[in-house]
Amino acid sequence: MRNCLIILIFFCHFSAYCKQEVWHIKDLLKKLERSSDIRFSYEENLLGDITVQVTRSQLEDLSILIPYLQASLGLRFEQVNEVYYIIRPFGTGDRIDICGLVQDEKGQAIPGVLINGDETEYSAVSDQDGYFTIKNVPFSMSFSLRHLGFNLRRSSAQELLDPSCNRLTLIESVGFLETLTVKDYLAVGIMKENNQVKIYPSEIKILPGHTEPDLMQSIQLSPGVNSPFETASGIHVRGGSPDQNLVLWNGIRTYNQGHFFGMLSAFNPYTTDEVTFIKSGTNAQYGERVSSVIDIRTTEKVPEKITGGLGFNLLHTDGNIHVPIFKDKLSVQLSGRRSYNDLIETPTYNSYAERVFQNTKIAENASNQQANNQFFFHDFNTNVNYHTGSGYSLRFSSLFDNNSLQFVTSNDSTGERFTDQLNTKNEGYNFTLKKQDKRPLSFLLSGQYSKYLLSYAFNSLVDDTLDIATKKNFIHDYGLHFNSRYAFENNHSIQLGYEYSYKQIRYAFEQESPTYSLVLDAADNHLNTHSLYAEYQLDYGQNSYLQFGTRLNYYQELDKYYAEPRLYIEQQVVNRWFITASGEYRTQAVSQIRESVISDLSLENKVWTLASTDGFPLTTSYQVSAGTIFDKHNFYAEAEAYYRDISGITTLTFGFLNPIGNDFSVGSSSIKGFDLFIKKQFTGYKTWLSYSYIYSLNEFTGLNENKPFPGNWNIEHTVKWSHFYSLDKVQFSLGWLWHTGKAYTEVVEETGQQGPVIVAFDGINTQKLPVYHRLDASVVYDLQHKSNDRIKYRVGLSVLNIYNRQNQLNREYRTTPSLENRLIETNIYALGITPNLVFRMFW
Repeated sequence: MRNCLIILIFFCHFSAYCKQEVWHIKDLLKKLERSSDIRFSYEENLLGDITVQVTRSQLEDLSILIPYLQASLGLRFEQVNEVYYIIRPFGTGDRIDICGLVQDEKGQAIPGVLINGDETEYSAVSDQDGYFTIKNVPFSMSFSLRHLGFNLRRSSAQELLDPSCNRLTLIESVGFLETLTVKDYLAVGIMKENNQVKIYPSEIKILPGHTEPDLMQSIQLSPGVNSPFETASGIHVRGGSPDQNLVLWNGIRTYNQGHFFGMLSAFNPYTTDEVTFIKSGTNAQYGERVSSVIDIRTTEKVPEKITGGLGFNLLHTDGNIHVPIFKDKLSVQLSGRRSYNDLIETPTYNSYAERVFQNTKIAENASNQQANNQFFFHDFNTNVNYHTGSGYSLRFSSLFDNNSLQFVTSNDSTGERFTDQLNTKNEGYNFTLKKQDKRPLSFLLSGQYSKYLLSYAFNSLVDDTLDIATKKNFIHDYGLHFNSRYAFENNHSIQLGYEYSYKQIRYAFEQESPTYSLVLDAADNHLNTHSLYAEYQLDYGQNSYLQFGTRLNYYQELDKYYAEPRLYIEQQVVNRWFITASGEYRTQAVSQIRESVISDLSLENKVWTLASTDGFPLTTSYQVSAGTIFDKHNFYAEAEAYYRDISGITTLTFGFLNPIGNDFSVGSSSIKGFDLFIKKQFTGYKTWLSYSYIYSLNEFTGLNENKPFPGNWNIEHTVKWSHFYSLDKVQFSLGWLWHTGKAYTEVVEETGQQGPVIVAFDGINTQKLPVYHRLDASVVYDLQHKSNDRIKYRVGLSVLNIYNRQNQLNREYRTTPSLENRLIETNIYALGITPNLVFRMFW
């Protein structure tokens, strides 16, 4: 009886504590002023005769009551100091925190819902309980909620202001497509929306064989993407070459995307907010290249507090910091990274160095006590974000990366000294003005400058005579871009824009001695390009998605016009089964050529060149594709077939060495392929499996009797199988990569009775290297110190090529340049077993 009485008393007290009471707002404010020793300032006619319902628990806690009143009244309670509050209407410049609980019509939580603001930086994904939150968003912003199988829903920031988190119901779609959005598409933190793959490095938990979210390595998980030399930056997308990829960093066109001769990405993932990767149906706003688009963006948000991080692995150390200067207005973000192998060489560095320097004089002199190799890389980025508070924002960005190598061999007894000096630098700046307050009209105006330098010098000091051989490649790239978008209320939108670019590209191969100076080869070209584009988008939540546009380019010095149509379509056929189709035509004026004029070091032997009327031709490409998608009950599958044709390629741009050497010939490449991708998700465990088939044929005038032959980078069959498992604060990842060997040209050696070796080649690229496969694994552990919950720590271990298979990447042949020459077979092998460790702290 006594226990029942206690329970009854507690129940009555709790009911009274949670019971809502009706208050006139002005009376409530007076009570708060008396009880909490605070003051409210407001215009008399602003509050009128408003009543609110509050509980006793809310009355006793201002941190709960003030946000509740702000959401209930739709008025801003601006705290001036510890005592005074100003009550006023919300303005367009005000920032608020929003949250919500997404559910279906039966009240069940919907995880994986994509919440997108009018500006792409304000986005979130609902968790397993259907909950999401976004901080510091403009009060006037509207949001769209998307999830496969449900109708599109739109909401305003004001509706989502309630601190108790309003419930948002999505209606299940029947019969037609909603915009395809796939969470954890290739890995955790990678999403697919329509034809675009979105990579969010801050959300990437782990990648197979990598403890850090390398941006270029993340892209290689996509079907149809290969890296024949297993580098991060050497990405071949659907038969295209790396120089045919448009890689942007905050609007800056980049010409070098790798550190350590391509083995690592040159972009710091910890300052990157979003990466957009497109391999078909490219938006009309993107020009300049004929293959994929990799658009890297840092955050435009102004943080509430200082954020950043520090860390190191067994190759480099890095740090970044983002500092708010004026609240909600101005912030500065800085980041830097540097290798430290010039101070200490780790086992990981030695493994990478063995892979990079094989078949070079550096490897040949590895045991030479009088040889010294000094190599390092570093990069530095700056971002300044400024928000005016009236829907306008300004951004300044700068990018710098550098790779430096100096290799010296000497002979103390003879006084001979040989020095190889190699530097690659990429530098860029961008300034952007953006207007995107609220629909329907938004625009962007930006200017960019990019500079690239490749400098190689070989100094030979013999008998007090200095001979110098140099290779230099310079790029100056100026650009101006205007983009406007008008969004209609019925889910239609139109995008219009103009882009101007000026490029100057020059290269020179020279030899100099005390008695002569010789230019072996040189070129200096410039090109002005004017582009207009227009694009129409239809995006119905329960109907189709259509993207159609065209881009008109005028290459001034070539006096040529090119129209580039672009198309992408999605449509649902029956419940959870979709079809897609795309088509595009694109042109490209820049390309890389493989040189062997000065290649003593055998590193960085590609230089950029520019199309001209009497030199290299303009590259053109068209691609068509069709596919299907099925998504149901945590199972996702997609298949796509495509055909590409690339014209205006040369034997130098496609990197031929055998059997034609430096002979110049113009031709084309045709590629047909098929991609299959399957994803299955369980509780805590996800697995991805992809298969790609690519077959490319090259055809060049005057080569191989004008008959087509397999492409240099032809890897017909590729299988990628990845796994992810999460257990509390520990994440595991395992990945297996298998593909058929790259094509190569075999030779038959015949030695004449007198004179040099006579070499006869088999059919071009008719042979294949052995099958390639490797197994990679990673594990990371996240922890947090109880004394300071703002600082988080991460430790991780990764292993590439666990079973240490010797994979062959390439085979080429050359003869020595002498009368008593001999045939040399050059083989390049992949990384052996390569462990790596990482430690990071975030705040």
